[in-house]
This record gives sequence, structure tokens and C-alpha cells, in this order.
Amino acid sequence: MPTNVNQVENSGSLTGHILAQGWTDTPSQKTNTGRVVIVLLIGLSILVAVGLLVVLLVGDAFSSLFDGLLGS
Repeated sequence: MPTNVNQVENSGSLTGHILAQGWTDTPSQKTNTGRVVIVLLIGLSILVAVGLLVVLLVGDAFSSLFDGLLGS
């Protein structure tokens, strides 16, 4: 018999012994889901804007390049 036994758990079950030695609950932290969603939306809108800018600026160059290659 172990001498350092928790007085709350004295039934002899292994599960009770393991649970009695567990970690104490820490207070849950406040989640910032709204802030995360806003940051993700800003990042997504920046990516979409850059993508549209690339399509508009480089699209004409690609179309003229392929027209020149296919037309020759």
C-alpha cells in the first residue's frame, strides 16, 4: 500500500487514483473569435485585390503574347 494516498480517493481503484493526481482546472481564457474572423477577412480581401490586379495588368500581356505566337 502506498503511504502517500489522497484522502479523498481511498476506494483502491486505479482510475480513481489516476484522476486524483490529475491537473487542476485552469480558468478558461477569453476567446477572440471576432478579431480572428476580421483579420482573416482582411487578409482574404487583400489576396483577392492583388489577384484581380495581376489578372488585369498581366492578362493583356499574355493574350497579346499568345496571339503573336499563334498568329505567326
